[in-house]
Order: sequence, then structure tokens, then C-alpha cells
Amino acid sequence: MPLDLAAALSKGINGLEDALLASFPLADFGAPTLVMRQGDSTYVGQFRHRMGDQVAQLTLVAPEPQEGDSPIWTRLLEALAFEAGKRGAHLLSAEIDEGHAAFPSFRMAGFAVYSRQVILRREPASVQRGQPDMLRPACSQDAIGISVLWANTVPRLLQQAEPLPDPDYSGGLVYERDGQIAAYLSVTDGKSGIVIKPYFHPEIYEQTSDIILAALARTSHAEDLPVYLYARAYQDWLQRVLEEVEFVPWTHQALMVKYTTVRAERAEVAALHPLEASRLRPPVANGPLPLHKLSTHNGRAPANERSGGGFNQK
Repeated sequence: MPLDLAAALSKGINGLEDALLASFPLADFGAPTLVMRQGDSTYVGQFRHRMGDQVAQLTLVAPEPQEGDSPIWTRLLEALAFEAGKRGAHLLSAEIDEGHAAFPSFRMAGFAVYSRQVILRREPASVQRGQPDMLRPACSQDAIGISVLWANTVPRLLQQAEPLPDPDYSGGLVYERDGQIAAYLSVTDGKSGIVIKPYFHPEIYEQTSDIILAALARTSHAEDLPVYLYARAYQDWLQRVLEEVEFVPWTHQALMVKYTTVRAERAEVAALHPLEASRLRPPVANGPLPLHKLSTHNGRAPANERSGGGFNQK
């Protein structure tokens, strides 16, 4: 059962190949794999994580969960989350159909729905109206512009589960308007399909269909392979636009997230800036504060001493 649909649709790894792949020690390649045995049955789970990243992505569980297996899969999912936390990931995400038999297991394991998404599909066909010159390949110099677009379009809560695209932006396409990046398309081109994750600024709504057609025109395999495009819940307007360019809804999914860390608060001692020698020195933190002798003015005691308050000097 694939839980990273973008990888499954582009690479085309079926369930049998996943199970065989998961039998090898792939932790060094960023694909930790756990195997759990229950009697004569064996259950496998795998996730993808690069050291240093805060988000780990569940890629598969095998065999495909069936009705009545919730306790078993719950234990495996909890173990996968624990392993992801040990590697430094702050959260573990998965893409799953809410009507699938495995969905209750995810809920019992502590996963929560962060967003819903529609994946649309376009059958292999020639692109008649595309203008490839509208777009250009993304490069490392676009990092700041893409980051600003991502921060301004992806909801704050979802930003935790949907990190920025890959830093090398390989395969990505950029649309500029007035010198600013107004659209970025993360394109994954594989042997079984093409997957596009778009980031559009709302102000270019009228150009969206032309941008999609331009992306198809720049993708040579669009005539031979199906094209899949993500439309998250905050992009619900995108589905209507895509239907105008031969995309149809293919599947509905939920993006589920489980945190591997908890918030902990502790007191922090703020360091003081060094003071000049001619000024008072800060008090010693682990010792008593010195009591300085109160000065008098014109032979009179200070006002707080005359009123009976403060310290009495003898």
C-alpha cells in the first residue's frame, strides 16, 4: 500500500516490488524499514528521511491492510514514528484514502488529518495549445523567490507538513510576472507517469490554465505517459481550472501527520552584555546581593528612612 503517492505514480513500484525492496537494509539510503512478525505473518513499514530534515514521509506498508488488522498496524505505525523521531524528524506524514481499511489504524496511532487533496489525471495525449516559452527551468538563484511564494500561498499549519521543494529544484518550472516568481511547478518525471505539485499566487488565476499547458508542452513524455497534478484543499479553485485542460479527478486523499516530538518549556537564563569598568557590575547570580550604605544629603536621611520604610542604617 503506497503512502507517498507522488513517488508511486512516477516510479511505478507495485506492491510486490515494495515488499522485496523493504527486505533489504536501506537505512543508510534514507529509507528505514521495519519488519514486525505476528505468528506466521510478517508486516513491513518503510519511510523516507534525509538526515537533518524535520519531516519524514511514510512510503509504504505491506501487505495492504485489511479489515480487522487495526491493532497490528497501529503498533507498526507507532514504531515507525518512534524510529523517525530517533533520526531527528519532528513529524511523520502519509497520504491515505479516508475510506481505506488502514485509516482507523492511523487515527489510533496518533495521526491527524492536516489537509485533504484531490489528485487529477490527464491521459497521454499531444498538447495543442501550450506555449512553452511562458516558463523557464528553476535554478538555485530562485530559492528566495520560491520561498516567498511558498510562504505566501501555503497555509501556516500546512507549512509544517509540506516543506519547501527540493533545494536543487531539479525539474521545477518557474513563471515570472513583473520580475517576481508568481508560480512554481515541482515536476517529477518517472517511468510510469509525471507528477506535478503546483504553487500558484492567487493573482494569476486567469493565467493558470495557460501555465499548466505550457508545463505539459515542456514535458516531452506528456504524450506518452499520464500526468497527475495535486490540488490541495486550499487550492480548491484549481480543480475547475484543470478540468478545462483535460484533467479529471482521479482520487481523493487525506494528508495525515503525526508529531514525533512534544513541546517542552524551560527557563532560560539571559546573559547580560558586558558593562564598562566605570559602571556598576551586575550582581552575582548565585550569591547574596550586597547591601550598600545609604548616602545622606545635607545631613538628612533619605526620604524612605524618614518615613520608616526601607533599611535603617546604624
